[in-house]
Amino acid sequence: MGAALAKFRGCDYMPLKLKGVMMRHGITQPDLAAVVQQATGRPLSRTAASLLINWGYWPRGTPEADIRRQIEAYVASQGITGEEFATMWEPAEGEDTLRHASPTGAYLRTMDNRPRQKPAPDFAPMEISMLSPAAKRHFKIFRDPFQDDVNCPEDVYLSEDQRYVLEAMLQTAKAGGITAVIGESGSGKTTLRKLLQHRIAREGQNIRLIFPHTLDKSKLSTGNICMAIINDLESDSKVKSSLEAQARQVKDVLLRSSRAGAKHLLMIEESHDLSVQTLKYLKRFYEIESDDGFGKVLSIVLIAQPEMRLKLDVARYPEAREFINRCEVATLAPLFDNLKSYVAHKLERVGVKAESLFADDAWEAIRARWTKVDPASRALKNNLYPLIVNNTVTRALNRAAELGLPQVTGDLVKEL
Repeated sequence: MGAALAKFRGCDYMPLKLKGVMMRHGITQPDLAAVVQQATGRPLSRTAASLLINWGYWPRGTPEADIRRQIEAYVASQGITGEEFATMWEPAEGEDTLRHASPTGAYLRTMDNRPRQKPAPDFAPMEISMLSPAAKRHFKIFRDPFQDDVNCPEDVYLSEDQRYVLEAMLQTAKAGGITAVIGESGSGKTTLRKLLQHRIAREGQNIRLIFPHTLDKSKLSTGNICMAIINDLESDSKVKSSLEAQARQVKDVLLRSSRAGAKHLLMIEESHDLSVQTLKYLKRFYEIESDDGFGKVLSIVLIAQPEMRLKLDVARYPEAREFINRCEVATLAPLFDNLKSYVAHKLERVGVKAESLFADDAWEAIRARWTKVDPASRALKNNLYPLIVNNTVTRALNRAAELGLPQVTGDLVKEL
């Protein structure tokens, strides 16, 4: 390896104290470069960021004061204050012990981003099924109770666990805060979101909902969120072009709506795809305060699959700790103990009694079909979420009709 470069365009190699601040707080050079907008409208390059941090070489074409202002705003947004903030533009004294070092948490992020083999699922997937015409005739069911089954609030089955999660979402909307609703695919997250919207409308709550519509949530940026807030609250307003102007516009829009008596709830589905950088910036939106300074004007509900737990692990992503530490988690549990009452509710909506279609031993057989012991922890794991239950019950009814059986039995379920 060649000798380290000692000068660059007349500037001695003399790292700024900013470098140590970045290392201690998990800020990478790409992180820093991305938040600095040059006079050309393009972000700072990683090379330019390195030259600034290590040689004190300021990019040409953009005023030094503008770059300082943007970096200081970003550093402050990471909760960095006091002497670290006040002295970060000073040259670091002594030998550069941080040369070739990585910021705190960077190794974990690198490990997370490495391509790796996707682990095998705990349970083999079951193909989605529909109730066959033969099964409908055999069991005298005139409408499939498990397809397009939620057409009004009364169609929704709520266990105690689901009621708790729904109430957590509602209280976040009313009283403020940040909540992540986490559940497996098919666990009923979207249904609860629809029910929350119905509850807000039914109770006459002046809560305005904001939904960013970016399909690929991994590309959802602060700019997209700014546009969603402005468009959903003041659709006739023109969104400003620069991020700085958008940030001011968002605050003005939220405060105007708040003065009119409204509360605001930002809801993001598939939020497990959000980047950690976007999660960090969500806290900036949450911190916007009302005129009296005692209340927040925006609450946040994230709806996500279990992968979200990794992004809410402060040990992995210490740079997002301010958001993570403020985020409450509400988890949707499987229907294990509520299996029979869930199926009974679905069948009652089409005028059929569950007891007439299922033998007593069928319920335990369905539980056993979707339950296993984790070999590592020895804990019981089960996959009895609504979508899985719907498909299992449908396949069982179809098979029973093929065999001419009057009921679904435990033995039949074991053969599925």
